[in-house]
Amino acid sequence: MNRKHFGDQRDLFKFDLVRHIMKSMPGLTGFTFIPLLTENNGKQDRESGTKKDMGKAVKTGKAGSQNSNLLQHVSRVQEVKSDLEYVQSLHSYFKNENIIMDTLHPHTFTHQEREQYFQNVFANFPKKSLVFLDPDIGIEESKPDQRHLLFTEVKMIYDHLDTGSVLLIYQHFPRKVHEDYTKKRCSQLSELTGSSPLTITDNEIIFFLLTKSPGMEDHLELVLEKYANSYPALSSRIFR
Repeated sequence: MNRKHFGDQRDLFKFDLVRHIMKSMPGLTGFTFIPLLTENNGKQDRESGTKKDMGKAVKTGKAGSQNSNLLQHVSRVQEVKSDLEYVQSLHSYFKNENIIMDTLHPHTFTHQEREQYFQNVFANFPKKSLVFLDPDIGIEESKPDQRHLLFTEVKMIYDHLDTGSVLLIYQHFPRKVHEDYTKKRCSQLSELTGSSPLTITDNEIIFFLLTKSPGMEDHLELVLEKYANSYPALSSRIFR
């Protein structure tokens, strides 16, 4: 992710979803954040609409808008000036929620140094954890750069998962028919991992979720359905 998006509506959705999953699945003993933080490339530090995002989120019933504590926290996050402050603020929020959070390799992510970045991630890989990969855009397209996560990296992360963990991947929708895109991506992820991806989306961004345990997959499906039912704009499904 990129600091120009700190504290926007997507953060509200991301971390409210994380909280819901962690509270609903007690077998997960921790939340592991892999932020893939990128440089701004000379652009402004914060998008102009970010400061108005929380008010819009409440008015339109965006995912996370019912979580008053997170609303306040995300609004404060908009004022942080560095990646380190951002990560520390998230640790503070989840600590107050009695959720153990660990951030793996919270340093700048570049296209040229991908291999070293993930070597550092694998050196301290967790067990029984919700593992969240948060690239700027999502899984690779035809010409991936530092904003993307490569399929080979998804495969490596998935292979490191134990049967008590869940993999959560952020994806911004490209300019394609969303239903077609979702089916294609889920088919690719299923072929890559041998697992049936679950999804949850607000039709602007989508999360892919994978686990190695059929029992955990069934439980996770119910957890996502309950969360989606809390916000009219959300939908969740599993692709088999």
